[in-house]
Amino acid sequence: MIEVTDGAYEKIHERAGEHGGVRIELLPGGCAGFEYKFDFLDDNSHADDVVIDFVTFKIAIARLSAPMLDGATLDWVSHGINEEFIFRNPNEKNKCGCGVSAIF
Repeated sequence: MIEVTDGAYEKIHERAGEHGGVRIELLPGGCAGFEYKFDFLDDNSHADDVVIDFVTFKIAIARLSAPMLDGATLDWVSHGINEEFIFRNPNEKNKCGCGVSAIF
């Protein structure tokens, strides 16, 4: 379904472990069509989410977003003082210039 790099694993464990993990959803928006939304899992889980257990935390993926995230890799990258989660998603057809949203 989705792969998580070592760097992303460490950051999710560090930042979201106490919340049980994170929830990922694609929402309409941004300048290219859809944007990735991250929430802590404890207050935002849904019964029909696809849940992946990574032992120390879980990643829940909104059911309707799951097909668009199939085969994606979640990574943590650093550019100078900036750090962020990024998706490498083979299902994206195009991205906007700011990198916030993508077309599927």
